[in-house]
Amino acid sequence: MKFRRQLRGIARALFHLALVAGPIWGLARASQTAERALYAVLLAGGLALLVWAAFVYWPGFDPLFRIPWRGPRRGRRMAITFDDGPNGDQTMTVLRLLEQHQAKATFFMIGQNVERQPELARQVAAAGHAVGSHTYSHRKLNQVSLAEAAEEIDRGHAALAAAGVADARLFRAPHGLKTFAVMRHLVKRGLRLIAWTAGVYDTDCPHASVIARRARRWIRPGTILLLHDGKMDHDRRPMTEALESVLQLAQRRRIQLVTVPQLLGWS
Repeated sequence: MKFRRQLRGIARALFHLALVAGPIWGLARASQTAERALYAVLLAGGLALLVWAAFVYWPGFDPLFRIPWRGPRRGRRMAITFDDGPNGDQTMTVLRLLEQHQAKATFFMIGQNVERQPELARQVAAAGHAVGSHTYSHRKLNQVSLAEAAEEIDRGHAALAAAGVADARLFRAPHGLKTFAVMRHLVKRGLRLIAWTAGVYDTDCPHASVIARRARRWIRPGTILLLHDGKMDHDRRPMTEALESVLQLAQRRRIQLVTVPQLLGWS
């Protein structure tokens, strides 16, 4: 699954780059004014489409630099984030490991899961971790209407509020997919969209040693690392088994694990 996603991403990137490279090549060869004007128009359109595609599919890309995807490299702090929970025993295991290593993290929760497990959502927040919304039902926001996307965002955040979770005003889009209209809605609601520096494809559920190996190179200052405690009843034991190794490595490297707001200087 990881390879297929990467292949699709490469194919998409090559297509949009071709929309830019083609007109540039044409401009270099064109000799007539009308021909050059045509290639200039095609180049402008290709650049616009490239920016649009990068914004939609690249979680941390924003031409206005509004989306944090890493923290400052100075100091010795990084953030681990967990998406898709809360998820019963899987989330409880994560909380136990974080407490054992005196680490803080950020949890982006699905509203439906919060409604089913409000006490667990409150327990995460009470342990000093930051909590944000991950929509209500994990729909891809670039594949629905703005009205549906807005409902997903608003209902997800409302579920946290109804559970009594402290309002951190944090949001993460499922799969990092977004649109300019979604971004405007988030700004209007006062929500901060958070991306990530690196994911390790732990949702593919490889062996714990594979997840730990993928994460090892990202245990360094400024990283926002993406992991998943999982949707309700999803088995994330490979991730939780790898998490012990990740936390131990951070300690050996003297990297302090903090929440995203702490890493970004928001709290």
